[in-house]
Amino acid sequence: MIPASLPFDPNLPLSKEMGEHEDALLVPWGSQKTKGYKRAAGIFDASGRFLPEAICWRYSGEPATEQPEYELDETPENLSGRYLFGGLLYSHFGHFICESLGRLWALDYLQQPVDGIVFFPKPSLTWPVKLTRTYLTFFAAMGYPELKIEAPQKPVRIEHLTIAEQGFGVSEMAAGRPEFREFMRRKLGQAIAPDGPEKIYISREKLPAKRGSILHEDRLAELLEKQGYVIFHPQEHPIEVQIARYKAARKVVSLDASPLHLAAMIVPPECEVAILNRGPSQNIEDYLRQFRFFVGVEPLRVDAVTDFWALKDRKLVKRETYSLLDFRAVAEALAAAGFISSTKDWRQLTEAEVNSEVGRLEGRRQMPLERHAFA
Repeated sequence: MIPASLPFDPNLPLSKEMGEHEDALLVPWGSQKTKGYKRAAGIFDASGRFLPEAICWRYSGEPATEQPEYELDETPENLSGRYLFGGLLYSHFGHFICESLGRLWALDYLQQPVDGIVFFPKPSLTWPVKLTRTYLTFFAAMGYPELKIEAPQKPVRIEHLTIAEQGFGVSEMAAGRPEFREFMRRKLGQAIAPDGPEKIYISREKLPAKRGSILHEDRLAELLEKQGYVIFHPQEHPIEVQIARYKAARKVVSLDASPLHLAAMIVPPECEVAILNRGPSQNIEDYLRQFRFFVGVEPLRVDAVTDFWALKDRKLVKRETYSLLDFRAVAEALAAAGFISSTKDWRQLTEAEVNSEVGRLEGRRQMPLERHAFA
């Protein structure tokens, strides 16, 4: 029976009774059409039975994969050796952290060591290695430089496959299950020493405009620099540097943004974290939940959005909006919690500055933007 939901209790231990399958068939792409982020992909046992335990979940209320319809035009290739099923392998780093790592905790509990991890590929690529090689340094940072990482684009028959429960995701699953939390906190960056400033601001300023942000993030960064924060652009650094920076940090300020998923697995328990809500997506809830369960840290939540802009006459994509922050409210919240020592110069943007910045963003997007009040 294919489940309609995945019961998820962050305090409930994961089952150590894993599925062990000989000659399992992995089908990365089904022939049927799917909607949104859903994918037709699945694993079948040697007798052809669909294995629902290999369904991937973004959050517990709805699966991200469904049973694929397929016809084998030719004999599938063989993948020899022992493999752990990893789930969906994303090219977007934030989704990779949340949705591609949730079964790796099982590496601590395997009866026999595996040769590698096999995934469904999220993107369709001519050369699968273009996706897998991206993350070799990440797995090396976890202490697994020898593991093979596979994401086949065509059906493959796997000599031996282990399927474990998924222990992490987004929404309520961002809390993680106990074994997954402990595994990631212990393994990720185990051989990397802390190295970096004690106070960092995680910036979105150099990301593509489509990703969304706040108006005049450069002003926010400048104000924080005056308070001793070093501006950090994670995407410009290899994973080893990112880990070293988060290990060294004692104060972190950030808009709600995907680098926080990695930071929550790395920062020490004594680190103080402030997260500025950047718009209507409310993704901030995931980050708050993750820090709470992974580190025992309760971040300062700053809600100071007054308005936001989205593409005019287009479907509203909440994560791609541009928000106006009340900088005075931000300053007062940060000062009250000890993140900054002075609120001087933290003034609100003028209407002329707002209009100029919106015009700049419209030029980058090549589309007009429309203003919305933030409720």
